[in-house]
Order: sequence, then C-alpha cells, then structure tokens
Amino acid sequence: MASVSAEMPVAEQVENTFDTKPSGQKTVIVSAPGSTMLFGEHAVLHGEAAIACAMDARLSVKASLRHDRHVVIRSALGGFETELDDLDKSRTHRFILALLKRWQNRLPAGIELDIESDFSHTVGLGSSAALTVAVAAAFRHLCGLPLKQRVLLDECLAVVQEVQGGGSGTDLVASIYGGIVHYRPDTRSVTPLGDTLPVALHYCGYKTPTPDVIARVNSERMLTPALYDHLFRMMGECTQQAAGAIREGGLARLGRCMNVYHGLLDSLGVCDIALAGMVHQLRSRGVLGAKISGSGLGDCVISLENGSENGNARLDGYECLPVSVSSAGVNFESDSE
Repeated sequence: MASVSAEMPVAEQVENTFDTKPSGQKTVIVSAPGSTMLFGEHAVLHGEAAIACAMDARLSVKASLRHDRHVVIRSALGGFETELDDLDKSRTHRFILALLKRWQNRLPAGIELDIESDFSHTVGLGSSAALTVAVAAAFRHLCGLPLKQRVLLDECLAVVQEVQGGGSGTDLVASIYGGIVHYRPDTRSVTPLGDTLPVALHYCGYKTPTPDVIARVNSERMLTPALYDHLFRMMGECTQQAAGAIREGGLARLGRCMNVYHGLLDSLGVCDIALAGMVHQLRSRGVLGAKISGSGLGDCVISLENGSENGNARLDGYECLPVSVSSAGVNFESDSE
C-alpha cells in the first residue's frame, strides 16, 4: 500500500511521489477519502484560503485493463459502456469520461472500472472529487507514471473545472493529501494542520447543486460587488484565524470562528430556514460552534464537539453522519498483475 502522510512538511508533500509499477500492470485498486469543507466556502472562489478535511469514509476504484478498446463502468449510479476511441456522453459518469478523453491516447487498452463507496453521492462529502482523484491515480499507475501530488491536483482540477465550469479544488486537495489541510487557490499551496478534530456532520435531507448556489451568489454580488468582496475578505480572515486555532488546539476559539463564518454565509443568502434551525438547535445543546459545511441551501451543517455529553448533539429528524478525520489521502489499496 502506498500512502501519503499529512504530517510531512509542505515542500516535501509537493514533491512526494507514490510507488508505481511499470506499464505491464493490468489491475490496480485505488481509494480516496471523502471530504468536508471546514472554512472557505464561496470565498475560496474569490482568491481566499480554505480549510478542508479528509474523512475516513472512502471511495474505491478497481481499474482493470482489457484486451480491446472497450470501456466498462460499474457503480451504484448504474452501468455504462463505450469505446475508448469514440467516447459516448453520459452526465452520470461525466468526470470519468472527461478523464478518459485526456487519457485515451495514453492508455494501452480499454478499461473496466468498478466503483464502490462508503458514502452516498446524495450527501455532499466530496464524492465527485474522491472519484476523480482515484480514477486519475489509477490511470497514471497503469501507465507506469509517477504520481506527484501537485501533478495529480493540477490534472484533477482541470477536469473538475471542465465539467463544472469552475471550482477551487479544495475537496480535491483533501482527497489527495488527507488530514486537515489549509489550501490557497492562487498558488495551490497546501499546508497540513493536523489529523484530528471532534466534529460531526448533520444532513438536512436535501441539497442544491453547488453550481446553482454559486450562480445565485454571483448574481447577487453583481448588485453590490464592493460589499460582497468585503464579505469574502472577512471570510478569508476568519479562515486564517481558524487555521491558527486548529494548529494550537484552541477548540473554543475555533468554535467562535465557525459561528462567525456561518454568519457571513448567511449574509450571502445561502442559509435557508432548515439550516438556520439546525445551527441554532446545535448551539443551544452546547456545541462549541456550528456552521454550514459546503455551498449552502441544503446539504450539511458541521458542529464542533465540546467534549461533554452535550457535544455531537443529535437533532431530531436529521441524519447525523459519523465523522473521523482520515490522515490518509489517496491510496493504492492493492494491485495484481
């Protein structure tokens, strides 16, 4: 198994390569962790830093080279088949197909991809990012190419931006590096902050697609751009304060940062009545902090436990998702000739 430690200095992380075998490799199993955003929602799209963490729930891809140029994809979303030299379109598998388009002249043959996940794609835990990272790593491994983390990030970010029309890459960073990571989108620099944090996720039962939420925020920003830009800068400052709190183990300070950031998200208009109610209920039950995790208008609220029985409070009528930070990023789980 080849893995990357989130404890390594940044300079070493950027240059680290995974063990890889020559191009005679026929099958590889790669996994990547899901992720959740701690700080940086929306502001990261305007140049501010973000903090995300990898989760112990993982997505696994078994990639097997075929003896022809046929492509077979199997997942919980359904099966799909096409030809490597004439790729059909599929909205369901658009991230994989975008990768295949980039690799169709480098892969030595067609391929079968079997995808399994510990978490549902309906919950915003970075499933698309984990999938993109795992498949890209598998392709490079099968072609005998080294896997530098920065190279993998650059390739996966290009795919995500092509498919979605934009994106910061924060969830990709968490899936590649593992642990809790501070990410600057302007330089694509990654700083590890640790690998433990007492948090819990609470799913509201629905989600609005992230591109739709971003489009709504951008539309509102056009009316008062200077005010929104100031909000984004305040979010950036809050993220920096949170990074310091995580490094120093200052949970009370981190909780205050979470509460402030939630207020800033509310100012953007992405906190609906369900999310607002969840946040206030959690705070009333003694958590140190609670905020939206992700773009908003649905999906999850994240809370910071206080170490007492009131921490990690469960909300009636809402699913509480167990969260443990994973120190391991993308991994080669096993492989065979």
